[in-house]
Amino acid sequence: MTHQQLIDSAASYALDALDGDERAAFESHLAGCAKCQAEVAAYREVAGALAYAAPAAGVSPPPALRARILRDAHQVRPIAAARAAVSTPAAPLPVSPKSAPPAQAPRRSITPWLVAAASLAAAVGFAFVYRGARAEREQLRSEVAEARAAIARERSTLAAFIGPEVHVVSLTAGADQKPGIRVFWNHTQHTFVVTALGLPAAPAGKTYQLWAIRKGRPPMSMGTFDAGPNDRTMTTLAVPPDITNGGLIDDCALTVEPIGGSPQPTETPRMAGSWRHVD
Repeated sequence: MTHQQLIDSAASYALDALDGDERAAFESHLAGCAKCQAEVAAYREVAGALAYAAPAAGVSPPPALRARILRDAHQVRPIAAARAAVSTPAAPLPVSPKSAPPAQAPRRSITPWLVAAASLAAAVGFAFVYRGARAEREQLRSEVAEARAAIARERSTLAAFIGPEVHVVSLTAGADQKPGIRVFWNHTQHTFVVTALGLPAAPAGKTYQLWAIRKGRPPMSMGTFDAGPNDRTMTTLAVPPDITNGGLIDDCALTVEPIGGSPQPTETPRMAGSWRHVD
């Protein structure tokens, strides 16, 4: 057996993976070879580190596992150790008095392959963890952006309801004094904000249309809208230029018109009210 073959057996010897004859031959050589002693010490150091680095197992491995690993170790030749021999030889290990057997075919340990496979599995695991964490960060950023946009919309809507530049009208039907619809007119933002509770959906092919009324003049369209879901309606309409430039608006009315709206009301207003400043 060549010296290189003996060096290659250091890993198997350190892991107690050599059979009786191979072990005896290696130990006979090991007693006088500082380089092989260093290799064995290095492999035992790595094996010990891996044992402490591994998480504690909840149960003991089955007895057949060690037998299978030892059997496979005899079939695979390990990668030659790359660690250089230490400068100071280690103390000789105890050896048996048996004589060296005839040279046999070199065998390699499966341990380096197991370490490589474990490293690859760890790398893949870290990659999945990193990708999952990055996806969570992206999702969180998206949710924060949506929340900020919602807050901005709420602030903008709130600003349309208050201030000295805001007028409001409450639309009622007949003798019912409860406001069914309220329309806020923000002169600074040039918007109408329509709010309603319990407003039913318009009939099929129809829509709600608001009208601005000046005394002695034809009604002017303020825009159309649909009832909102869950009996709650809130929508914003842009103020048409002819309403902005026409001076004071006295009243506001609501009709049901064909989809797209009408140039003039096609029915008697269902609700009406007078504009006033916000209290």
